[in-house]
Amino acid sequence: MTVIPGLVRRAAVGAERHLREGIGLLVKVGRDLERSAELGRLLPSYVERVAILEQAVQDQDAELRTIRTELDSLVGQLNDRLLPRIDERMDDTERDLAAVATSVIRTGRDTAGNGARLEAAERRIGDLRTKIAQLEQRTGLWRDLQSTVARFGDDLDAMRSRMALRAAEPPADAPPATVQNITDRPA
Repeated sequence: MTVIPGLVRRAAVGAERHLREGIGLLVKVGRDLERSAELGRLLPSYVERVAILEQAVQDQDAELRTIRTELDSLVGQLNDRLLPRIDERMDDTERDLAAVATSVIRTGRDTAGNGARLEAAERRIGDLRTKIAQLEQRTGLWRDLQSTVARFGDDLDAMRSRMALRAAEPPADAPPATVQNITDRPA
């Protein structure tokens, strides 16, 4: 029966190993007991620290709630005071913008109208300049004609004075026949 001693040996080795692991575990537990005792002594100070932290968190929570309430109040006040004014300002700005746009459009129309008037005035001025030039030309021709007629009258008077009159003196009741200068005539 060789199987049984092998099994016994294996069981003994396994038991020995379990015992060693158990002893190691007991050593660890012993160390943990020392730590546990030390932690037991420090536990009241940790509990006190936790209580202080809880109180600090509660105080901060109360402060944050107060700040939140104040912020909600400020937002409400801003909405009540500022938003209606913003709407009014936006309306005013839209009206001002519409007025400016209307003014620009009117100015554009006036400019276009004035441009058309200027073009008509320039055409009229051009026509008047043409007429003035024609009038100056006619005036020049008229002056030339007047000077020619005046010379003709002077030539006629000179010819009369050179000619010997055959007839006797003109009758006393007849006025002398002379050519008048056109420039001397009343207008």
